Amino acid sequence: MVFMNKTIGIGVMLQTPNFTYLLQERDHNTHVSPGRIAPFGGGIENNETVEECAVRELKEELDLDIDQNQLETIGLIESKRSPGLFLHMFLLRGVEKQSLSLNEGNDIVELTSEQALENPMVTDFTKNVLKLLNG
Repeated sequence: MVFMNKTIGIGVMLQTPNFTYLLQERDHNTHVSPGRIAPFGGGIENNETVEECAVRELKEELDLDIDQNQLETIGLIESKRSPGLFLHMFLLRGVEKQSLSLNEGNDIVELTSEQALENPMVTDFTKNVLKLLNG
């Protein structure tokens, strides 16, 4: 039996040259994880590829211009809110916090992997992605 997955969006783990992660403290007025800490990302629009979506979302949310070839696939992660729907997770290395301009969310939070795994404000989804990254 073949199972088809439905990829509905993307997330990007931004890693600094010091191997910390830059995450988004989400707005309190959003319906998904308000006030919690999660990767930057969003939904796929107009039949764009997951790479095109990631490039667009990073530009919209952080004024970050990247080439899609800079994105490393982490994997497809199933949505806890919507079983059977998936987010395509990417890693982007070498991102400097001072080069970013926050356009969405409350703040850019910089954490080590260990700090993120211990922080109660970091979403379980984000912690699962970090565990995948760290083997």
